[in-house]
Amino acid sequence: MTHILPLLVFTTLAGTAAGAYAVNAVRLPQKGAQERAWLFPLVCLVLLGVGLLGTLAHLGQPLRFINGMANPASMISQESYWSIAFGVVLVVDLALCKVKGNAVMPLRWVGALVAIGLMVVTGMAYFMSLGLEAWRGAATVPLFVVGDFVLGAALCALFADEGNRRAILVANVVFAAVWTVVLVAFGLYLGTVALDATPQLVVAGILALAGAAVALAALAGKLAEMPTSIALIALALVGVVVARYAFFALGMGA
Repeated sequence: MTHILPLLVFTTLAGTAAGAYAVNAVRLPQKGAQERAWLFPLVCLVLLGVGLLGTLAHLGQPLRFINGMANPASMISQESYWSIAFGVVLVVDLALCKVKGNAVMPLRWVGALVAIGLMVVTGMAYFMSLGLEAWRGAATVPLFVVGDFVLGAALCALFADEGNRRAILVANVVFAAVWTVVLVAFGLYLGTVALDATPQLVVAGILALAGAAVALAALAGKLAEMPTSIALIALALVGVVVARYAFFALGMGA
C-alpha cells in the first residue's frame, strides 16, 4: 500500500486539477467581473502541487526527479514537462484573475490543451511500462483520461455559476457513463491476461452511476447546489481511487 499511495496521490490530485481545468475551459465566458475568479486556478494549483509531492515520494529522493528529466524521451520527463507547463499556466491564470477580476478565456483554452496533454501522458507512462501485463491494455490511457474528467467535472460543479451549472451537471452524467464503459473494458482486458479486479471495478462502476443519478436529480431540481457538489466530488473521488488502486496493485504486485 505504501508504494502505491504516492502514485494515487499524484494521479488523483493532479488529475483532478487537469480534468477540472479542461472541463472549465469549455464554458461560456460570463459578463462582468467575478470577485473570486482567482479561487478556481488557486485550487487547481494546490492540487497539482500536492500531487507532485506524491511523485517525489514515489521516487524516494528529489534528485531522482531531476535526473529523470535529463532524458527527454523518458515518460517521467514527459510527465514533468507537462506538469511544469500546466503549473505555469495556473500561476499566470491566478495572477490575471486576481488583477483583472475575471478569467482570460484564451489562456484557459491553452491551459485546457496542456491539461489534456498531461492526462494523456500520465496514462501513456503506465501503458508503456514493459513487462506489466495489467497495464498494457487499450483501456489504460482512457482509465486515466476519463477518470480525470470525472474528477474534474465533479470539482467544476462546486465552482459553476448559474449560466454554466446545467452544462456542468450534464457533463457529470456523460463522463460517468463513459467512465462506466471504460471500467467494463478494463475488466474484460484483465480477463484476457488471467487477472481480476472485478470487486473493485464493480464498486467504482456503482459509484459512477450514483454520481450520474445525483447529477440528474440536481438537473430535475430535486437537490440543492452545495449537497450536489459535495456528493459528486465524494462519489467521483472514491470511485476513481478504488479503480486506480486496483490498477496499481495488479501492476505492482501489491
